[in-house]
Amino acid sequence: LSARYNAVWMETSQLYETWARRRGLSFYELLVVLSITETEEAVFQKDICRRFTIPKQTVHAIIKTLADKGWPEQDRRSRKLCLTAEGREQAAQIVQSLQEHEARVWLRLEVDRAEQLIEYTALYNRYFREVGD
Repeated sequence: LSARYNAVWMETSQLYETWARRRGLSFYELLVVLSITETEEAVFQKDICRRFTIPKQTVHAIIKTLADKGWPEQDRRSRKLCLTAEGREQAAQIVQSLQEHEARVWLRLEVDRAEQLIEYTALYNRYFREVGD
């Protein structure tokens, strides 16, 4: 069972990686963009690192890459990130496209199966934590 679950989990990650690549982003760049766009307020680099378990150096490199595109602004003292007007526009297109794509998938799954998927994944995660190391 573990091998099958891990294969499906890896395939899901690869699907998102491929989706992001088609839009000129890496999977981690997509995660950073999602983090920044999910809130109206500025976000800290450390929060992005913690949320997605991405090393600080990786997030820093992604911020530099996105900054070269003119997307984020960063307060050097506090390390707070927010999007520039251009960044908001570009990120909004990507996020909207992803949300539309995911919505089509959820519709095909239908509500009962979608709820079960979420419920059982959450239960798996809970049991994984409870079993410990």
